[in-house]
Amino acid sequence: MKNVALCLALFTLLATTAMAQVPDEYTNLKVLPKDIGKRELLGTMKSFAAALGMRCSDCHVQETPGDFSSFDWASDKLNNKKVARGMMTMVQEINSNLLPAATHEHDFQVRCVTCHRGVENPRTLDNVLLKSIAKDGAESGEAKYRELRETYYGSGSYNFAPMTLATVAETLAQKDGDLAGARRMVELNLEMNPDHADSYLMLAELDLVGGHKDAARANIDKALGLDPQHSHAQRMLKQLEQ
Repeated sequence: MKNVALCLALFTLLATTAMAQVPDEYTNLKVLPKDIGKRELLGTMKSFAAALGMRCSDCHVQETPGDFSSFDWASDKLNNKKVARGMMTMVQEINSNLLPAATHEHDFQVRCVTCHRGVENPRTLDNVLLKSIAKDGAESGEAKYRELRETYYGSGSYNFAPMTLATVAETLAQKDGDLAGARRMVELNLEMNPDHADSYLMLAELDLVGGHKDAARANIDKALGLDPQHSHAQRMLKQLEQ
């Protein structure tokens, strides 16, 4: 209870400090209402920061690092602030016009967190990994996956379900012809998700491409051991037997 009380006191102190430092009149509002109240403005800014995992200084010029009173709130020097305005305008258009027209509902709105989920650049995990692999190889992609999983697992920022690595492996094998990279991603998937029958079937398919029928049969058997009714595994096994 003491820790909770301390956190609440600290939060109150920080909020009070922020309220005191933010000016009462705003000179450069271009998207938010010009008559917005200070408390509502601070709440909006905090929601942005939380949704993107960013700080005030990422969008606003701070003359002295660590000195909250040195912010030049009206300055448009930082590009992130310009990007934020564009994103805010986009969200307003979606919520006011596009979403109601598409769903015929008015009780749901998108917010920054809808897409960003705590990260500045809301790319999907498979996209992040494929970009890393294209630049520095499959080893880099594996390292990136481990790094992101260690940092974000359970947060909802990225989808760490087995299908993500399966998508990466399939893309490497079919689109890029990188069978070694695809195998590395499948093996990583099995390390993280040892009961994923489909990953064993992907290994079997890679084995067959390489002409290793015995290894393919062993991986099909592992898949069937996890899911005896797996129709694709049954078909693969039948084809091997023929």
